[in-house]
Order: sequence, then structure tokens, then C-alpha cells
Amino acid sequence: MTGHDLPPDAGTEPVRSAVAPVEPTLERHWQELVTAALLGTDRRDPPAPVGPLVDLVADTARVAPSERMLAHVAACTAVRRAGVLPAPAAPPLAPPPPDERPVCPPAAVERWHHVTSSWPVLEDEWMRTLLANGWRAAPELLPAMLRRHRADPHRRERTLEAAGPLGPWLIEQLPELGPGGPARATPRRTVNSVPGSAPIGGLPELPIPPDLAPLLDAAGAEAGRVIATGLEAGTLGPSHRAVLVNLIARARADGLAELSEVLDAVDPATSGHGLASVLSDLALTRRRMLDELQP
Repeated sequence: MTGHDLPPDAGTEPVRSAVAPVEPTLERHWQELVTAALLGTDRRDPPAPVGPLVDLVADTARVAPSERMLAHVAACTAVRRAGVLPAPAAPPLAPPPPDERPVCPPAAVERWHHVTSSWPVLEDEWMRTLLANGWRAAPELLPAMLRRHRADPHRRERTLEAAGPLGPWLIEQLPELGPGGPARATPRRTVNSVPGSAPIGGLPELPIPPDLAPLLDAAGAEAGRVIATGLEAGTLGPSHRAVLVNLIARARADGLAELSEVLDAVDPATSGHGLASVLSDLALTRRRMLDELQP
């Protein structure tokens, strides 16, 4: 049969596609909803609800297309969220090895924050006293301590000693707490042996003028009288603030309470009264710091 001999009805049969119609998925339906929402219901009608949304959206009380659109979106959101499967359970973290040392008391935790913000000259003694008296740093302090001393090898070493096994474990979980930045040169410390612990570095030396150096070993009342007299007479003033801070930070610990009392008694009418109050606060802060870290 040639092409001219085709039957009369040839070509009139509708051509059926071999591709099956695509069943609309909820995700595809959601994208159509988003498009309609962006264009507005005045320009495009919302798509007809599919699957379980048909009964949820079939609300004849909502006559306006925008109202039906809001109900449609709410129903679609609920169905999409209900279909989310939980992720596989994360493997449990292996805890750090135990540390038998007691955690430092809450007052010492608060004192560390006070010291580092107001009297950083006392931080080395806080850490040294903590280690010497057998405490370990409270876990909530460790992130701040590790960040603070990222570039200071010596103080970072003391921090890890105070942290115990929790320190390396915490750095493994949060690598940003690891060492970083240029290492600062730190003076070599003397080493004092503390029974039952590793050697603990001594305190770094602070610059103190020779004429004030004898006050380091003086009784608190005597050292306080010399400083108070100088402040009232004007021979000691704001220009001496740094060296006086260093002096009180290294003065005898058993005389700090008396030193503070003498400085509090400086005549308010003198120009040195303000500096005396500051130095008294330093002495009192140091005394409380040492008391809070007693064994």
C-alpha cells in the first residue's frame, strides 16, 4: 500500500504519548504555591490542592482567594513538617578521663572574672594558688581561659594543668580553643616543688623601684603607713600608680588586710585619697582571692 492509499480515517486517531503523566509531588506543589504567593492571587490562582490537602483546604467559609491561599499554605506547611524524618542519632561523645581534684569553688570562679577584668596583675597568683592548693579549674572557666592565653605558651601550659584531662578533650571538640597567634616571649620562672603535684612555676617579677622594694617583706601596717604618708604628702601620686600596684601585688599576703585598713584611713582632703582607695581595693581583692582558694 502506498502513501496515497491510506484509509480514509488514517491520521484522525489521536496520538497518545508513551510518557505517563507526572504525579504532582508535595514539593512541586509547594513550589507552585510559592510562585502564586510571589505573583499574588490577583495575577495567578493558587494551585488546586493535592493528596491529603484536599480535605484540609476545602473550606467554603473562606470566599476570598487570598484567604484560601493562606489556609492552603498553612496546611501544606504542616504536612511537609510532619513528613520530615529525624536524622540518625549521633554517636555519643566519649567523656574525658576522670580528674580526682576538686573543682574550685564558685567564689573563685567569680574572682577570676573580676581579676582578669579589673586586676590582671593578680591572675598569675590566682592560677599558681589554685594549682598549689590542689584545685582544678571549673569547667565553665576553661573556654575563656584557653582563648585568653592562646598565644602565651607559659600561661597556656598552666591553664592546661589546671584543666586536667578536660582541657585536651575540650580542644578536640572545639579546635578554635587550640593555640594560635604569635607566641610571646615570657620570662623564665623559678620552680617551687609542691607536695603531691607537678612543679609549679613561680610568679613573674614585677618592676618595683629600689626605694620601695624593702616594703615587700614589711608588715602590712608598716607598708601601709609608708604608702599612706607618701600619698598624703604628695611624694607619691598618679605617676607612681603602676609601681604601687606591683608592690601590693607582691607584698606579704599575711599583711594585706592591715595594709588595706591603713590606706582606707588616708585623709579624704588630700589629693592622694583617690589612689589610696584604688590600692586598698587591690589589697582587699588579693586577700579575698587567696582566701577563696584555700585548700
